[in-house]
Amino acid sequence: MEAAKTRDLYQFKVILRHTSPKIWRRIQVWEDYTLHQLHRVLQAAMGWEDYHLYEFRIGRAKYRDPHPENELKILNAKRTRICNVLAGVGAKFEYIYDFGDNWHHEFVLEAILPPSPDTLYPRCVAGERSGPPEDAGGAHGYENYLEAMADPNHEQHEDMMAWRGPFDPEAFSIEKVNKQLEKKFRAVSKRAMPAANDSKPTLSPQAKQILEAIRSEPAFRRPKPIRIQPNEKVSLQLNERERELVLGHTFADEELTNRLRVVPGKDERPVFRFTLDELDELGGFVAAEANHTKSKKLRKELNHLFDRIQTALDSYTDEPIIN
Repeated sequence: MEAAKTRDLYQFKVILRHTSPKIWRRIQVWEDYTLHQLHRVLQAAMGWEDYHLYEFRIGRAKYRDPHPENELKILNAKRTRICNVLAGVGAKFEYIYDFGDNWHHEFVLEAILPPSPDTLYPRCVAGERSGPPEDAGGAHGYENYLEAMADPNHEQHEDMMAWRGPFDPEAFSIEKVNKQLEKKFRAVSKRAMPAANDSKPTLSPQAKQILEAIRSEPAFRRPKPIRIQPNEKVSLQLNERERELVLGHTFADEELTNRLRVVPGKDERPVFRFTLDELDELGGFVAAEANHTKSKKLRKELNHLFDRIQTALDSYTDEPIIN
């Protein structure tokens, strides 16, 4: 019997620096999340609204969504998986959000854990205090904001109330955070899908053996990825059932799914085009749903689709050549 795929969880404690008393969160995410996906989880956990740029700093390396022409030394957060850049439990790194307010967050990898049955991930498991509101002016500006909000006689109290309304710096709800994470990372509803046709993708035992042999080959024997330009699109062929899996069983962004809603003509191949960043995002949504579903049949289909997306990703590269 083929062994079931397993994914571990990375548990992080995140502290917002230069705040007193401390604002912090404890979050659990899948080990193969990209840094960009980790960014999205933290945005929800802290209550940020993703208005501004961000950057991860791990060792000497910097990761964000770089501009291909003038940020060649910045590594791509959408193409970097956390399990590939962290040494292990105890690893520390930094996340900066909003280069104007300059909010610095310290990440510590506390544990690597197996997932619990019937638990939805990613999730927040602990934390204290509300995150500062967007555009509060950084740590110093936030201090001034709290001072004005706490004193009805402060000269800026009315202006601050008009800006954001009432604000409780001690308020924090794990339930609200996890509802937000569920909304961001899982489908709101599972709409009924037409029965799968006979073209459901399957592999014969011989094909499985060949595939495993290819996967087990040393890296130097595998074909080199085809080099393409940044933001150049590559083709991914999806049959009707695979389109249904993405549209009906994942919470992939409309930016990714709208093109799948265009049904190919009778004599047209069902080929869709994505950038590598888009493929990586799509694969993340498919993998998350595969580990969430209780249906063995659906999990098998989603895992197969994830493997096909990953194969397409491994076949190309848009990273610059570093001598």
